[in-house]
Amino acid sequence: MLMNTKWRPFTSGACLLAVSLGLLSACGEALSVQTGGDPKAQDSQGPKTISVMMPYFSTEPPKADNPVFKKLEELTNTRLNITWVPNAAYKDKLSVSLASNDLPQISVITNLEGGIYAPSILNGVRSGAFWEIGPLLKDYPNLGKLNKDVLENVSHDGKNYALFRPRVLARGVVVFRKDWLDALGLQEPKTIDDLYNVIKAFALNDPDKNGKNDTYGLVSRKGIADLDMLSGFFGAGNGWEMREGKLVPSFMTKEYLDALKFYNRLYKEKLMNADFAVSEGNQSKAIFENGRAGVIISTAIDDVIGNDREIKKTNPKGAADMVSRIQGPKGERILASAGYNGIFMFPKSSVKTEAEMRAILAFFDQMFKPEIANLLNWGIEGKHYHLENGKAVSTEAEQKLKVDDLLPIPQLSIVMDTDAPLEGENTPLEQKLKKMFKDNVSIAVQNPASSLLSPTLSEKSGELDKIRNDAKVKYILGEIDDNGWNNEIEKWKKSGGDKGIEEINAEYAKRKK
Repeated sequence: MLMNTKWRPFTSGACLLAVSLGLLSACGEALSVQTGGDPKAQDSQGPKTISVMMPYFSTEPPKADNPVFKKLEELTNTRLNITWVPNAAYKDKLSVSLASNDLPQISVITNLEGGIYAPSILNGVRSGAFWEIGPLLKDYPNLGKLNKDVLENVSHDGKNYALFRPRVLARGVVVFRKDWLDALGLQEPKTIDDLYNVIKAFALNDPDKNGKNDTYGLVSRKGIADLDMLSGFFGAGNGWEMREGKLVPSFMTKEYLDALKFYNRLYKEKLMNADFAVSEGNQSKAIFENGRAGVIISTAIDDVIGNDREIKKTNPKGAADMVSRIQGPKGERILASAGYNGIFMFPKSSVKTEAEMRAILAFFDQMFKPEIANLLNWGIEGKHYHLENGKAVSTEAEQKLKVDDLLPIPQLSIVMDTDAPLEGENTPLEQKLKKMFKDNVSIAVQNPASSLLSPTLSEKSGELDKIRNDAKVKYILGEIDDNGWNNEIEKWKKSGGDKGIEEINAEYAKRKK
């Protein structure tokens, strides 16, 4: 495996792990096989070479002899020509690669700052610079089974040009202090009223038994993403929803206003942190983990494992737990994520023929094979884990190697841990979490406008987002009432929202023809 870490530096820009904007762009060898997706034909001509560039988030780039990548090469009969770039320099490297038409065979685009719908990507799609792979996926046993909703979410102009790096579809969850719940003799909340009562008890009934009135029921944070997640319990849609045959923004609905009223009640009764509008995510997380709040509504269900671990560092008897199914006016609902954390696209400038394109798709299709899915999720048996009673277990030394060697793997993987047949020796909380991953898909509410584009909403996003977000805060603080909220909606509509709604609906109608 050739792993080239020599490259000319560019001006750096700040990004976050797994959500920063970026084409993981690269130059490199052209794909060396012309045999399409036929593994036997590929084997007869030797390993296929695929060039790709990926970011790294540690102080040093991954080692050239990373054993997991080498094993992946062996199992897929592939030679990976990987160029590693510091994540902070990624955005600039992307710009240079786009300008010079020097993209790699595998280009990865992630989610922020325009992300997969950035103008540069759209222009590339519409000028024919990328392969449309949608018609090809049915020819591959595993790629043909990819989630159709997520494929729709990553489509461009109604056509599919991308594979996606998956993430849990139904990620919303109410995380709570299990030890506090038990101390107060309460049950896990099952309805919105139950949730209010638990939050109130956590704030007023001395759940930590220290004799002080020093706890919040719920801790919220800047941006109030937890409010949007909660609105789904009240029956609001996921960003957009169909009302009377027309797509409308969910924040304009009565159900969303009901969720706002819930938060306003918590604020007035001093059951939540008063500084929610300026509290950063890491601050609200610390408040919960340090025993000053009993409930946090999270948009990342797997955070509960880290919450529980941090709680136990200062309070060994403390415990986090979670509930995701809250009964509301429309039953049990969870607002779905887009189902992806970045996508892979394939430029025609470096993938010259359909045969080359099919060979790359065959490489990704093989990731779902049991031995490869296990490799990408667990590492190598005897090095990163060993088996006990048929389950994967890691010693402290194995875990350290596992963290180091598997850290860069998700950048290239399209499988999740649930795709790996090998099970681990999980704690009860981890078992509950993995069960939720699967069970909650059935109640996940999709955003019907996820892949629809409005030039007006894109152009005026800053102004429109500020109107909406400021209005949410004002309502929760009691600075405006229902009439004031409706006035802010009218302001949003007149500032470009109405035109944006028209454009979204026109695009939706065009897709449905």
